[in-house]
Amino acid sequence: MLMSLSISITAVGAILFFSRRLLCYLRHFQQVDYSKEQFRDWIFGNGIYDKKGSLISAIAALTIELTRENIVISLVVSTLATLVLLWVGLAEDNPMETGLFRLQITTQSAGIYNIGLGLYSILVAISFWVTYALGAGDDIACYWLVVIISIQSSPIWLVISNSLWKRT
Repeated sequence: MLMSLSISITAVGAILFFSRRLLCYLRHFQQVDYSKEQFRDWIFGNGIYDKKGSLISAIAALTIELTRENIVISLVVSTLATLVLLWVGLAEDNPMETGLFRLQITTQSAGIYNIGLGLYSILVAISFWVTYALGAGDDIACYWLVVIISIQSSPIWLVISNSLWKRT
């Protein structure tokens, strides 16, 4: 029961963090008129990758690994890491309100956002299921390592969502 709760909290933390981070990436994607080539060049040219979310997830994984015999500590660490991810996401500037180029919520940007969030949520659920099926079991640290990979994949989901949006 506590293991399932801890895994669920970990998944919710990843999705909530992504929901806010997606807006930041979407602003830059909108700024280049949804050009996947220009967006890719911006990502790689500026070395854009998520440092904060990945660091929080790595610390959570390490802490849980060091105390892995105690599921209660894993639950507490997962809850705290989720709260920190949420706080970091909410503490950053709102891309719709700040910056030289503000995110404009249009039909296209809202569609891309919703598709991206949906796909990412499905990715988290599937990747956690696969992680469990591959033998992670109650090793909650493994799920936090999966969160690092999913956080780093955030910009990809914008490009995929844009491609899907164009087909609707």
